[in-house]
Amino acid sequence: MTPFINSMAVLAVAACTAFSAHAAPAGGSKPKADLASCAKPVYPAQARAAKHAGTVKLAFLVGADGKLADSKVESSSGHPALDDAAHQALKLCKFSAASAKGKPVESWAHVAYVWKL
Repeated sequence: MTPFINSMAVLAVAACTAFSAHAAPAGGSKPKADLASCAKPVYPAQARAAKHAGTVKLAFLVGADGKLADSKVESSSGHPALDDAAHQALKLCKFSAASAKGKPVESWAHVAYVWKL
């Protein structure tokens, strides 16, 4: 992943890992987020001014249609503004649905946003 550099801040997006809501048989695939397609998130100004940093771990559901269906914080950064910025950044990504038996299925995956000053 390429880190986002903003004069005073660095954001790195950890590789996303996937797990299926359905047991995927051999030949199935996991959901994917094309993190390179995501617009670079903006470090929230108030969080930067307060020198907040941390890691937000999100779980996200990719629908069978390949669109983001849901996301939730699995582990907070400890700062709501950073958690919200991670949610907003994830909404800007493109996704590929998981598959089972050659058909697209909805499935959950994970991503971590690391906010550093």
